[in-house]
Amino acid sequence: MAFLSAGGYLVEWERLNQVQRNRLGPWRVSVASSRVSVTVSASADLPGSLRDRPNTSGDGTSNTGPSPTELPSVGYNGIQHAGVLVSNLDRSRYFYQTILGMGDETHLRNPKLPFDGAFMKVGPSTQLHLMVLPNPDPLDGRPEHGGRDRHVAMVVSNIDPIISRLAAHGIPYTMSKSGRRSVFCRDYDSNALEFFEQ
Repeated sequence: MAFLSAGGYLVEWERLNQVQRNRLGPWRVSVASSRVSVTVSASADLPGSLRDRPNTSGDGTSNTGPSPTELPSVGYNGIQHAGVLVSNLDRSRYFYQTILGMGDETHLRNPKLPFDGAFMKVGPSTQLHLMVLPNPDPLDGRPEHGGRDRHVAMVVSNIDPIISRLAAHGIPYTMSKSGRRSVFCRDYDSNALEFFEQ
């Protein structure tokens, strides 16, 4: 969700049509964490119906709209896919297919996408999308244990085959620090992965 910060108010950027966006005059986009903020001058002509509660926190992260009880509920059904950035598709496909044993569903990938990639099958309706795109994250200096870094967690029926595959290929791994049956590793591009036994 992108928000527009103007005159102490936050407005959902997606709710503005192009004409309304153009009336805002000069605007600036900034990215912090997972939030995109578009800042305009305090005198911008904002439609009154789009104004939410004043942003009293000063950091743009709280008091940005109706309370959760005022919003319609969402029927979440799971995660369809997670995307990871990779630098070499052949090497990454080898890692995910040969080492980890994932299936290939690249035939479902839209051929019109403007970058190279592949779809790995993680479950009946879940995929891991490998995307050959520039990675803004540092590859070095990441925590040794992937559970202390951003990571993708996958459910498996037994982690022992994953551990055997990682060990056979010399891929470093760590066990969950909480004591549960879970193993962490990194791919060749330092993406942290978790395999949770359930």
